[in-house]
Amino acid sequence: MPAQALNRICYVEDDEDIQRIVRMSLERVGKMTVEVVGDPLVAIDRIIAFKPDLVMLDWMMPGMDGPTLYRKMLETPETKSMPVVFITAKASQRELDELRKLGAAGTISKPFSPKDLPEQLRAIWQALP
Repeated sequence: MPAQALNRICYVEDDEDIQRIVRMSLERVGKMTVEVVGDPLVAIDRIIAFKPDLVMLDWMMPGMDGPTLYRKMLETPETKSMPVVFITAKASQRELDELRKLGAAGTISKPFSPKDLPEQLRAIWQALP
């Protein structure tokens, strides 16, 4: 369990409607600081600059999907140890199991409840080693 409270979240998502919902949920309900990145191709630089406690990745995005971005994060010294949670509507159990083997902290299924999202993330955060 991490010593600090979960406060800073970076969310990589191309859909602007979902970006707004997640930002509102985490900022208003969860009282967290949120950085939203709409383009996965610039995400690593933005993640490094923001220094989040946890990164949330959409699974399906144009240009680079979430799993590919996660693998690039694992190859980048500044991001390789950051906890990552995937938000997805389409991943199979086999794909989710593969990401967990790589070290993903967890997954949240779409559709999700904006009211419950902060607590879902906090539960994943508390379960981290």
